[in-house]
Parts: sequence; structure tokens; C-alpha cells
Amino acid sequence: MNKYPQAFTDRMKTKFGEEYNAFIASLDNAPVTSIRTNAAKFKLSDSTLPLGDKIAWADAGCYLKERPSFTFDPLFHAGTYYVQEGSSMFLEQAFKATGLGDKPIKVLDLCAAPGGKSTHLLSLINNESLLVSNEIIANRNHILRQNLARWGYANSVVTQNKAEDFAKMGETFDLIVIDAPCSGEGLFRKDKNAINEWSEDNVNMCAGRQKDILSNIIQCLHPNGYLIYSTCTFEDAENLDNVNYLINEHGFESIPIADAGSFAPELTTVSIEGAKAYAFYPHKTKGEGFFISLLRKPDAVRRISKFSSPAKVTDKATTELLPHIDRYISDANRFTALKHQEYYNILPTVFMQDYKKLSLFLYIRNAGITAGEFKGKDFIPAHELSLYIGMKAGFPTIDVDHKTAISYLKAETISVPTENKGWVTVSHKGANLGFAKALPNRINNYFPKEWRILKSAP
Repeated sequence: MNKYPQAFTDRMKTKFGEEYNAFIASLDNAPVTSIRTNAAKFKLSDSTLPLGDKIAWADAGCYLKERPSFTFDPLFHAGTYYVQEGSSMFLEQAFKATGLGDKPIKVLDLCAAPGGKSTHLLSLINNESLLVSNEIIANRNHILRQNLARWGYANSVVTQNKAEDFAKMGETFDLIVIDAPCSGEGLFRKDKNAINEWSEDNVNMCAGRQKDILSNIIQCLHPNGYLIYSTCTFEDAENLDNVNYLINEHGFESIPIADAGSFAPELTTVSIEGAKAYAFYPHKTKGEGFFISLLRKPDAVRRISKFSSPAKVTDKATTELLPHIDRYISDANRFTALKHQEYYNILPTVFMQDYKKLSLFLYIRNAGITAGEFKGKDFIPAHELSLYIGMKAGFPTIDVDHKTAISYLKAETISVPTENKGWVTVSHKGANLGFAKALPNRINNYFPKEWRILKSAP
């Protein structure tokens, strides 16, 4: 049995009352593993994972009966599914309650790493909507970019900025998602270090930091725009108190999620004064602790002047690149190319004005899909291009068995008979893993070294 700080157990006894013993006992249970599949690449029914029950609040979510070695599942590397805690998938119901699903919108996921909510949002918004995924910590931003690349959508931009940088932009986004950094109590059974790091001072520090984030970020939300606020803590100071801050100090409206009650007993409705929210508790739900609230910004607030658009930029990069990627993707004519140092990215042209505006205020780490680079006259496709959901169905492909797929993902030499020559995608069960180049007497493995599997065995 884990030992918890006395101050924590005292607070939880007050919070849960008669349910305390069940609550504290649940923290010693093994964590539950769950996944969310990428419908653009794969069907849950095609999976060979040890599937358990469907997750009631997420169409593509599913519990697993046991935790496999995801590192040695090629379909994980192909981005056919994302390993995500089940409770946090309730984001889907909060998004549906906004009614924005069929509208072209601008979405900000402010604290986005490692990418669970960003990949989820990409599956929920339409392809005329733009997602900005932000993570301020550099190494976590790198992980975020990898996971978004695996997911394979082009309508996203990754930034690395503080909340106050977004505040300077003025009213820009129709929806902002803030999965706020918190004291992490809801992850105690997944992350034992979180227990050792817990203190009342840390709870208070997190609550203050969250309020600072909210006071800055609401300045770039459109009037009548929606804000989804979530944490993985049980503390009212980090949860309902912050929701009430938005209501009392900034006039936000707490929006109920109409179908939330149909998920009982997994879901607990929590409220105080005008704030209404939803909580997942580990003694009631098949998952970890999670808190989420949906709010709407009032219309009767002072509008902040929008920034002006920069002058139109040359499309020289597009002219150079698009003839080369037309053979790889089925919709090349809807993209504009962006060049950063030696690499070219492609972003749907419809988002170019948004990109230019974002670039005035933010440090952009990636836009759309990294397409590749030129070495002399030769175009070398980037790994990320192979994972794009718009890859041409007829592009030359070598489908390999599990053993060969793992060798490929270790960046080892593979030997596969093929009549194809030149650039090919290596796939497993129909899902692309990356590029290779088929030569007359060998196949050159182009899986990126920094992405390769380093473990020798599961």
C-alpha cells in the first residue's frame, strides 16, 4: 500500500467523506490502459490488441484487457492509435457540446504535450478548421511534434510559447483547450513520483499559476467562444475555484454537457455557486482522476483590436516543391509550401493567412506536414510525409511482416523482395511506417535515427 502525505489524506477525507476509504483504496489499484484509434488510418475492429470494453464517451476509445508493449507494435508507430488515459477522452463530449463540429474554426490547445488532446481534437474538427498545439517546454514540444506527425493531419501548427505571448494576439480563437499543469493527484497510481512531489504549497502554487494562465489566454478567445478547462487533480483550488474565477471576474458562462448524466456511475457532476463541471474519480471510474469544465466567453466584453496581416509573401517555395510531392500525395494542389532552412513544409493554402498572423507573435516549431528537402536536384521526402493521411493509395508500397517491421523501425537493414525501384513506403498491415529506397541490389532504410526503437526486446 502506498503511503500518502498526511495533509493530502486529511484533505481527501474532507472532500470524499464516507467515500474516502473506497477512494484511497482505489489509488493502490493497477492503472487501466486504454487507446483511441485514428479513424483516418485504422478501424478498431481490425486491431490485434487485447481489446476490452468500449469507452462510452469516446467513439474511438477502448480499454485494453492488459498493457502490451506498444514500442514493439508497428501499428503504434504508424499512428493508427494513441495510448491515452480513458477519463481524459471526455474532451470529446465537451467539444460536442459546443456545437462547433461542423464549422470552420480556429482551436488552440495551450498545454498540448504529449499530444493526446491535440490528436483527439484533430479527429473531431473538420478539415477546414485549424488547430494550434502549443507546448512551452522544449523536450515535451519535440514529443508533441512526433505524435502529431504520426497522427498524419495537415491542419495543425505547433508553437512553443507562454500564455502571455498569445494574449498579445487579440481575439483569435473560437475554442481554447487548457489541460492545465497541476498538482497531479489524479495520476498518483500511474506516477509514483507525483506522490513524493505533492505538498500543500505545490497545490497553492499550481492554483496561482493556472489563474495567471487563464487571465492571459482568455484575451485571445473570441466573444461567444468556448473554453475547455481540465486538470488531473482533485483539488477545488485548482478546479472549481478557477472556473468560478472565470465566471465571477470575467463574466464567463458555465455550460452544461447535456448527455453527461448518461455516463453515470463513471461520471460525477460537481458544482459550486455558478460553476458546473465533471469529475472522474478512480473509485468510481475505470480510469484516472480527471476534472473538466466547459465555459463560454460573454459577448459583452471589450473587443481587442486584431493585428494587421503582413504583406503577401512569395510562393517561390511552392513553385519549387509541389511538382515533386505530387507523386506522393493525392491533394498536392491544395497546399502552399513553406521553407525553413533546408526543409520544406506544406500547409493547406486556406490557412496561410492564419499562419502569417501567428508568425508575428509566436515561435512556430512546425506547420502542416514536413515534406522533405533537396540534395542537389534530388528531392528527399521527409519521414513525416509518409505518415500523412493523404498519401496516394497507389504509391509504391512494400508491406512487411512483424519481424521485418521491427527491424525497419530499429533503422536496421531490411531485405524484402520487390519489383519496385526508387522511393517506396514500408507498411505493416496496410499502415505506412516510413520511407525506403529500393535499389537494384538492396533497400536503403530511411527511417529517422532519432525515432528508432532502441530497446532490444519487449
